[in-house]
Amino acid sequence: MPEDDLQEDARHAHQDAPLPEKKKSDLRREVEAALAEKGISVERRITVINLDTKETSYFDDYHQALQFMKGRKGRWYLATPGMRRM
Repeated sequence: MPEDDLQEDARHAHQDAPLPEKKKSDLRREVEAALAEKGISVERRITVINLDTKETSYFDDYHQALQFMKGRKGRWYLATPGMRRM
């Protein structure tokens, strides 16, 4: 049984290990620079907007955004990552 516990611990340790940071390709950097010259930026976060009060919050993933919205009243809009004017 101790061997099973070690395998289980190793499996969880692998799941909890941080992911390596993504590196941008030269092409991606070139495209983002061209967009920036035109006044357009790439928004990587999830945006949650209250349509009544214009309250705006940003999140790194959908789970965080949904947790934030849980139990809130009013009309809310969840915007996916994308491009926006600067």
